[in-house]
Amino acid sequence: MFEPSRVVALLWPLCAAVVFTQCETMESSGPNTVHVTDRLFYPDGQDLTYVVLPGAEIVGAGGVNCTFIVEAGGRLEAHAGSGNTYRIKNGGIFKGFLHPAENCVVEFAPGAEIESINGGPGTRFVPLP
Repeated sequence: MFEPSRVVALLWPLCAAVVFTQCETMESSGPNTVHVTDRLFYPDGQDLTYVVLPGAEIVGAGGVNCTFIVEAGGRLEAHAGSGNTYRIKNGGIFKGFLHPAENCVVEFAPGAEIESINGGPGTRFVPLP
């Protein structure tokens, strides 16, 4: 006879292992710089620099007075922020903002992929030469 609770009990360790191995990976190279090497969820720091390396992504970026640098092959999804700067290099991907951001600047190089959902008061998108 099929017992749902037994199936859940058998599958839980496998599911938990998969979920917990898909968490964030980052390396700090100094007191105010974080290199994202895999996936980072909802960083909400203040006065930090995040460098999103090729193949890595930030989901739900926020924070105050932070700088986010997205390298070619990196991806950033911004939720909101205040006073942040986002530098998207050629081949980098930016999607934002899910919620209005205040006084943020999104600087993007030719060849960067930019998807703007919301801006917000004082938020601007600036193409780089």
